[in-house]
Amino acid sequence: MTTPLPKRFPLNLYDELLLHLDQPASPLGLQMEIRVSGHLDEERLIQAIRSAARKHPMSRVSLVPHAAGDTGYFWQLHDALEQVPLRIIQCCDEESLHEARSALHSLPIPLAEAPPFRCALAHCGERGDFFMINMNSTVSDHIGLYRFMLSVLRAYANISDPVSGQDFLTARRIGQEPDQNLLNDGISRLTRVMEMLGSTLNPPARIAGDGDEADQAGLGFMPVRFSAAQTRRLQTLRHGGATINDLLVTTLHTAIDRWNTDHGQSTGRISMVMPMNTRGDDWRDEIASNLCMWVNVVSRASEREDFDSLLAAITRQTSNLKESVTMAVLVDLMRELRALPAWIRQAVPALLPLTGNRIGSTTVLGNLGAIHSPLPADSELALSELWFSPPCRMPMGLSLGALTLDDHLHLSFRYHRQQFRRESAWAFAEVFLDILNQHQSP
Repeated sequence: MTTPLPKRFPLNLYDELLLHLDQPASPLGLQMEIRVSGHLDEERLIQAIRSAARKHPMSRVSLVPHAAGDTGYFWQLHDALEQVPLRIIQCCDEESLHEARSALHSLPIPLAEAPPFRCALAHCGERGDFFMINMNSTVSDHIGLYRFMLSVLRAYANISDPVSGQDFLTARRIGQEPDQNLLNDGISRLTRVMEMLGSTLNPPARIAGDGDEADQAGLGFMPVRFSAAQTRRLQTLRHGGATINDLLVTTLHTAIDRWNTDHGQSTGRISMVMPMNTRGDDWRDEIASNLCMWVNVVSRASEREDFDSLLAAITRQTSNLKESVTMAVLVDLMRELRALPAWIRQAVPALLPLTGNRIGSTTVLGNLGAIHSPLPADSELALSELWFSPPCRMPMGLSLGALTLDDHLHLSFRYHRQQFRRESAWAFAEVFLDILNQHQSP
């Protein structure tokens, strides 16, 4: 028998980190969308979303208001969704689909009321319908969002959707216990925080841009789907233990270097944020929640002179990260901050620009890995496309989401319009794709 969850439970370490970084002008929302072969019925989809929310608690939480002296933040769990925020788009073409996607994901998702996500359904006729979700990343990582999407699809198709037996609240605490050696004195903690914020780390490289400073909240997306043959050819680049993810990381670092050189901007240390799954092996794809650590994958100019050498360096680095499960500096910072009053913790995003965002990064890459269609062969629907991209906060003006669905690599480039105009964003994506093509075997 499943133990009922409490009506209130605390934010975990990753929830709180993202809560403080999420800002209306640069919202940290997760993009996920599917294209199916046929028509999605609106009312049936709404019921499927409600069904999925009943299975996944984080999809029906709101943030409890906090007082200045509070030392913790809490989620309020609601029994069910009072409303499903689903926008309907009729008769879409590629341009209207692009605008709908940008509009959905440029919206900040408030946490004062449930649910912490917004949806859109685009009816696209014979080309198949699109279903899109923008979920506030404070409540879930990309793996959790895909698990929620999976429940929506299964409920819509009326097929079984068993969930993990792993205890939900226990899972949210795994790997996040505070360091017992932290200083006990509050003033000493604050001193250490300020030392971290004012550290003399070299600021990371920025991507040269030509965005519209007046449109700080706008986001754009560029989906790129590889053919099965193109996806297979990527395997020819794998050597020395490199994964497809290592290839994408190496290509993104190389593309940033080349792009900046072409635009007259020097590129020193590139620091790329990459979420790393902390779930247990037997429930690796379960639990819709924030259970990913942030790690940084770094390259220096001397390592980027040759693609193969950089790939080897990146592969060694990611292998070491997997073995040691290294925390990013912001996670260590949040461990320090959790013993301070909430009003002090809220000040972190405002302090970061004063240090030149030195503890920030250049870009973000997330990878869902290889996925097979969750729908059975005899289903009335077929899943033809699946897209996701991780959030990025300016001055990180670009992120990349990757996954392979049924032997087709899907890449979703997300960019701030403050970083790129649409034409320039496509030009950057072409640099990325050219580098991949140049290094594939014929």
